[in-house]
Formats: sequence, C-alpha cells, structure tokens
Amino acid sequence: MKKVLFFIAGSLVIGNATAQIGPAITSFSSGKLDQAKTQIDNAVSNDKQNTKSKTWFYRGEVYRGIASDPTGVYAKLDTNALQVAYESYRKAQELEPGSTFAKQAAEKQTELSGVAINKGAEKFSANDYPAAARAFELARQLNPKDTVAALYSAYAYINMQQKELYPKAIDALQVMIDNKTTNPANYATMIDLLQATENTDRAISVANKAVEAFPDNKDLRDKQFNLYVATNRTDEAKANLLEAVKREPNNAVYLKNLGILYDQSGEKAKAIEFYERALAVDPTSYDANFNLGVLHYNKGADLSKKIRDMDLKQYQKDGKRLEGEAKEHFKKALPYFERNYKANTKDGNVLEPLKNIYTVLDRKTDAERVDKELQALSKK
Repeated sequence: MKKVLFFIAGSLVIGNATAQIGPAITSFSSGKLDQAKTQIDNAVSNDKQNTKSKTWFYRGEVYRGIASDPTGVYAKLDTNALQVAYESYRKAQELEPGSTFAKQAAEKQTELSGVAINKGAEKFSANDYPAAARAFELARQLNPKDTVAALYSAYAYINMQQKELYPKAIDALQVMIDNKTTNPANYATMIDLLQATENTDRAISVANKAVEAFPDNKDLRDKQFNLYVATNRTDEAKANLLEAVKREPNNAVYLKNLGILYDQSGEKAKAIEFYERALAVDPTSYDANFNLGVLHYNKGADLSKKIRDMDLKQYQKDGKRLEGEAKEHFKKALPYFERNYKANTKDGNVLEPLKNIYTVLDRKTDAERVDKELQALSKK
C-alpha cells in the first residue's frame, strides 16, 4: 500500500511539473477568471513553462481580465492585477522578441492604457487616491503623451494632501503644459504647487507661459503679479499690469495694484494717480482708500514732526504756514479713512489715524468717540 501511495504522489509531482497552460486558456475563454488565475499562476511557477512568451502573454490576459472585471467580483482576486498584467506582457516580449505572442503582448500592452485609466477613474471616484494614482501612473507609463492620464494622476496626488507628493503632481501637469493645455486651471494649479514647494523661479516661468497662452485670464494675471511682487520684480510687475490696463482700463484691481507698485517704489505721485483711478471705478476699494489715506496722512505727519523739531525762531518764521499745510494733508486723508471706517468699524489701522486727524482738525467729539472704540478694541 505504501508503494502505491508513493507512486501516486510521484505521479502528481510529475503531472504538476509538466503542467500546460491549456486549462488556463480554456477557463479564461469561458470567463472563469478565478480558475484561470490559479491555473496560469501554476504555469508561471513551472520552470518549463515560465520561459515561454505564450505563458506570460496569457498571464497578462488573465490579469487584465481581472483588473477590468465590470462586476467587481473577480477584481477582488488581486487588487494589483493591472500591474501584474503589465509586467506579464513585458515579460512575454523580453523572453522571445519577435515571436507571435510577443507581438500580441505589445498590442495588448498598448490597450492596457485604457484599462488603467478606467481603473484609475473608478478608484478616484471611490476616493481611493493612492490606488488611482498607481493606475494613472501605469497609463502614463504605457502612453507618456496621454494627457488624460497625466491630468488625473496629478489630481490624485493633490487629493492625497501630502506635500512630498506635489513634485509628482507637478511632473504630471507638465505634460499638460507641454501639450499646450486648453484649460487655464491646469496652469493655475501648477503655479500653486510650485509655490507650495518653494520653486518660485519655475512658478514665474509657468505663470509667464500661462499669461501668454491666456492673456485675458484675470486669475493667471493675478498669480503672475503676486509672484513678481513676492520676488521684488517691480518693473516686470508694472509692465504686466500696464499691459493689462490697456485692455481693461476700468479694472479697479489692476489700477489699485499699479498704485501699490508705484507706492512701493517711491513714485508717490504715480501711486496717487492710480489709487484715484481705482476709486473712480470702485469707490469702496478698501486697499485703495486705505493706501491713499496713508499717503496724505504721512505727508501731514511728516510736516507735524518737522514743526515739532523747530526752534522758536524757525517756528516764528515757518511754523504757521507748515501747520496749515499739514492740516490740508490731514483733511485730504480724512474721507478715505472714513470710507473704510464705514465698511469696518473694528479696524485699528483705520481708527488710529482717524483719531489723530480728528484731534488735529479740532473735532474733539469725534476724536473722543474713536478713542473709546480703540480702547475697547485693545481690551479684546
């Protein structure tokens, strides 16, 4: 009896060693992917079968079927089926280049890109962003110029909300830029990512390309402007905005921003000009009102300091005249601060100069009221 058992066991080993892939092909053709998977896995573990391109081609077919299973039943057999299919097709090509099965594997490998995109979309919709990214990356690997795969892989990485993955998203979005994307949002997203990774020079380069591609897009122009300001490229920022104002002479934001640039570069007269132009379009512009108020206020404050530093002889000569000039500047500043006060009664940066102006203009009641509001604000 022991001999018989030994003989049967030995026969089983021999049978396994000479396993053919025919059963796997039959099961696959019949749609029995669970059986096909077991059978093809046995075949590739067989030293005689795993050197043939046919074996690896059909392994690719079986795993592609698992990955693209619309019912979701067989997809659970291997969550990494897509990658296994890809590697199997590649193995088929490497083992016997030029063979029939190697050629078929190359064709199927190309088709696998569409399967990968569908799988990525499925995982993306389920908020499984890591799996989605893997699928989209495989699609990109299969077809490097595929803009759909590139775009969605970028957003899969972004949605993982891990800063260390931003370079991968940037790399994917670069494909969109290189292919001259028709969606300005792709440029905007890439600029934001580059800024988040402190790659400012590249962000400016992309912003310049973006504005060139979409000259009328306000969001992209604003991003370009902010980058210029952040990097102290004032001349470039001015040129950018002056060009924008030519197209949109009544854009209050552009006019206000030009005022800020001239203000920062010490060209106060030009700053006043553009702040006033901005307010002519939008009288409620908080920044334009505040900055214009500050310009006039500072002129009055400078004169007041000059008066305080005078000796008696100088004061008798020029004091009264300069006091009059200082008051005029404070009067000019007043309406701009009052507009902002009306918009926000809790802004200490507005309340402080308002109190001082009311004091200089001898409006005691108003000065006391604002002073009480300032004190209340400081207690919070």
